[in-house]
Amino acid sequence: MTSRELGGDGLAVSLTISLALGLALIALGLLVVPSATAIVYTNGGASSGILELMVYSCFSILLVGVIITLGSTLNLIGSFSKSQEKRSRNSWLVKLGLITRDRSLRKVRVASAVAYGVFLSILSGILVFQPAQSFSASYRVEIPSSTFAVCCGSIGQMPQLIMYLSDNVGLVATPLGLVLLFAVSWLVGANVSAAVLAHRTRTVRGNGSLLTTMGSFMGVFSVCPSCAQGLLAAILGGSGIAFVTLLASYQGYFIGASIPMLVISLLWTAKSLSKGSSMNCAVPTGRSGMV
Repeated sequence: MTSRELGGDGLAVSLTISLALGLALIALGLLVVPSATAIVYTNGGASSGILELMVYSCFSILLVGVIITLGSTLNLIGSFSKSQEKRSRNSWLVKLGLITRDRSLRKVRVASAVAYGVFLSILSGILVFQPAQSFSASYRVEIPSSTFAVCCGSIGQMPQLIMYLSDNVGLVATPLGLVLLFAVSWLVGANVSAAVLAHRTRTVRGNGSLLTTMGSFMGVFSVCPSCAQGLLAAILGGSGIAFVTLLASYQGYFIGASIPMLVISLLWTAKSLSKGSSMNCAVPTGRSGMV
C-alpha cells in the first residue's frame, strides 16, 4: 500500500471520527442537556442565571454539532469521490461529489438552501414577523432582548429560546427545529444543485424530482406540522386546516420520512448522472470546493 493510500485512509478515519463527534454533540444538545435542564428546573434548585446558561449551552452545542456533521459529511463525500474517480469517472460517488462540492454550482446550492431555510423558518414559526404588533408593548420586553422557556414539552421542543430582534421581528428556536432547519435546507440545496446539473447534461431524473418535492414539503411538517395549515388551507381551502390537524399527531413519521426522501432523491440523481454519462458524454466538471 502506498503512502498516498495510507494518507487517504487516515483522512477517511479522521473524517469519520469528526462525523461521529458531530452526531454525538447533536444527541447531547437534543436529548441530554434539555433533560438535565428540565430536571434542574423541576427541582427548583437553580437560579435563572444557571438555567439561562444551560439553555444557551444547549443551542451552542447543537449549532457546533450541526456544523461539524455537515462539514464532515461533505468532506467524506469528497474523499470517497476522489478515491473512486481514479477507478472510474462515471461512478455515482464521483457524480455525488460533483453535486455537493462543485464550485460552479456553489451559488445555486447556497441560494436555494437559504431561500428554503427562510421559507421554512417563516412557515414553521421560527422567524416571526408581525408588523401590526409591537412586542415591547404586548409582552413588556426590551428591544433587543431574549428569554427562554424550559418546561414543559415533548423531546426536541424544549427548551425554547425566544429572541426579540426588533419590535416586529423575533426568533423562536427549539432544539429539534434548529437541527431540522439546517438538515432539510442543506438537502434541498443539494437536490436543487443536482437538478441543475441533470438539466445541463440532459439527464432524466424521473422520480428524483418527485422525491425532492415531497421531501421538501414534509420538511415543513417535520419542524411544525400545525404551521403548515396556512399553506394547505390556501391549496385545499378550509379542509386544509382539518387535514393538518389530523396529520399533526404523525409528526414523528414526517421527520422520519422527509430527510430520507431528500437523501434518496440525491442518490437517485447521482445514479442517473452516472448512467447517463456512461452512455453519452462525460458530465462537465468544475473545480471542487466545500460549501
